[in-house]
Amino acid sequence: MRFSSFSGVKASFHKPSTLKSSVSKPSSSKHSSVKRFAPFILFFALALIIAVRFGTHSAGTASYRTSQLQEMEDAQSFEDFTEALFRYETTTDSVTTAYTLKNPAACNIPALEPKLTSFSYDAYSKSSAVKTNRNTLELMSDCLSRFSNASLDESGLIAYSLLQNNLTLSKALSDYPYYEELLGSSNGVQANLPVTLGEYPLRTESDIKTYLSLLKQVPDYFEDVISYEAKRNELGLSTPDFLLLASKEKMETMLKGFRNNDNSFIDTFNERISGIKGLSSHKRKQYQKKNEDYVEKYVVPSYEKLYKYIEKRLNTSTDDHSASSTQTASSLLDPATPYGLSTLPDGSSYYALLVQSATGSSRTVSELISMTEQSLASALGDVLNIALTDQKAYLYYCENPMQTYYQSPETILEALSLMIREDYPLLDDTPAYRIKTVSDSLASTLSPAFYMIPAIDDYQNNTIYINPLYTNEENGNLFTTLAHEGFPGHLYQTVYFNDTNPSHIRQALNYSGYVEGWATYVEINSFEFLDYPLEGSSLCRLYQAETIINLALSSRIDLGVNYEGWTLQDVQKFFEDNGFNSYYAENLYSYVVEAPANYLSYLIGYLEIIDLKQLYKNQEMENYSEKSFHQRLLDIGPSDFETLRNFMLIQH
Repeated sequence: MRFSSFSGVKASFHKPSTLKSSVSKPSSSKHSSVKRFAPFILFFALALIIAVRFGTHSAGTASYRTSQLQEMEDAQSFEDFTEALFRYETTTDSVTTAYTLKNPAACNIPALEPKLTSFSYDAYSKSSAVKTNRNTLELMSDCLSRFSNASLDESGLIAYSLLQNNLTLSKALSDYPYYEELLGSSNGVQANLPVTLGEYPLRTESDIKTYLSLLKQVPDYFEDVISYEAKRNELGLSTPDFLLLASKEKMETMLKGFRNNDNSFIDTFNERISGIKGLSSHKRKQYQKKNEDYVEKYVVPSYEKLYKYIEKRLNTSTDDHSASSTQTASSLLDPATPYGLSTLPDGSSYYALLVQSATGSSRTVSELISMTEQSLASALGDVLNIALTDQKAYLYYCENPMQTYYQSPETILEALSLMIREDYPLLDDTPAYRIKTVSDSLASTLSPAFYMIPAIDDYQNNTIYINPLYTNEENGNLFTTLAHEGFPGHLYQTVYFNDTNPSHIRQALNYSGYVEGWATYVEINSFEFLDYPLEGSSLCRLYQAETIINLALSSRIDLGVNYEGWTLQDVQKFFEDNGFNSYYAENLYSYVVEAPANYLSYLIGYLEIIDLKQLYKNQEMENYSEKSFHQRLLDIGPSDFETLRNFMLIQH
């Protein structure tokens, strides 16, 4: 999860890569930005339900967090309350703390014992998930309500509004403790754990010791996942067999890599400790050897056990099939059977809440369906218009890949940082960033690129991962992808907001709709920065329309599958009715069943920003400028769109 009580939805995103070949297979997580409190998303994606509430911490952490709850109750000011809340959430486990803060002591957070995750299925199963969760959330709501009439500046009013809305949504989502599946092939815990631990910050020798202790806890963590999934299966909420088989196949690839010296747990560890100053060569080798031993003793067997559990589930399925070596996920997916969230008891209601969490939009699902259909029709209309009026551009677009003259990620990011200066506010300082390459063993399961958000007290140091499976000689797609991940996308937006010195609680709350909507918005704008081989704007408009069409098609299918009960046959018909080959319908169908509402963070977030932009234009009239709109949106920072409208428009 993102932020325990206030967490959001998973960050992964699958985007069909091109319109020109109809709609292609969803590439693995097109724009996955690993955002604040990402360890919970990547580690244990139980959106808004499990992380804080079950008394599963060891004594030191539990007693400290209990003291923070007491501080919330005793707080005499809104600032004191939010700081106690921040400390409470930041100390959920060691991974959350390490990702959030480089120096926890500066926030009055003591050194706590290593803890991999707050989730213990034994404690979870013996307690009332809904009751315990609601008690915690009600306590927070009661504390917050004491400051409803407090004299707050604009920053405080925004934070208050966000917390109030977030707590209301969290309480509603807490009624669905077993609705999140953990074993997806791309978004499951087994796929994301290597990234989460592979980026765990190793700044000191003490961090190394904590990290190694966390590795020893991986078997218990995976055992809890298995217990949780077994309970879901017992309740009739289990992961469909076709998704389990896809996960099994991905795990086979990962295990093969682990056994063939392509082990990201070892490679990334060796790389990270090489940068620790003051660590002797002898100690470095000792830690490297210990890490190798722990990976072999704790991590690999955990993956093997989870693999065997999935295999057993497939072999004992109640369906009339077995997990034979010749079976494929396709053979287990019945085209006439619905598999989305709407098939679960009260599943459409749960999905509506999940959509609200993922998008930050307060619109109903029916309204979002209309928005999505309108955006699809408009973008398709743009393509048709250009095909009729500028045939030369349209034929070039169909026959050639998008190109850029910039040949490396570094030169692309440098160029983008200069190109955006006219329409986007300048950063206080140029942030440092590293470009890293996804390891071969993880390439097939991860996105073309993703951004790792830094600790809030070390935000000038940033990392962007590039997946070599998705780069090519032309690098046109890499250019716009890095606009999304870098400048003026995730990296730029993160650094800008941190430069405004926001309260800690603002940096902890997760708003995927704002963050991914912004990154999609600037990505679409970045097509204007490319040098096209033909005169005029037609090629630029075609590429922009392609991006919107891919998002709108995928989002409409997500809504149809998970809210309206669409089957694969329905999805195939939807493709064909809109003029597309349905060859890739199965891949997209599988993904939206695995990761409901993920697409919507991007499309709905983008559409909400476009809508807000028009309202802001109408308000400012002759005083409007692109830079002023961007600056105001960035100054307010990640928020739900109801709060954004309230504070961006004239009443404030």
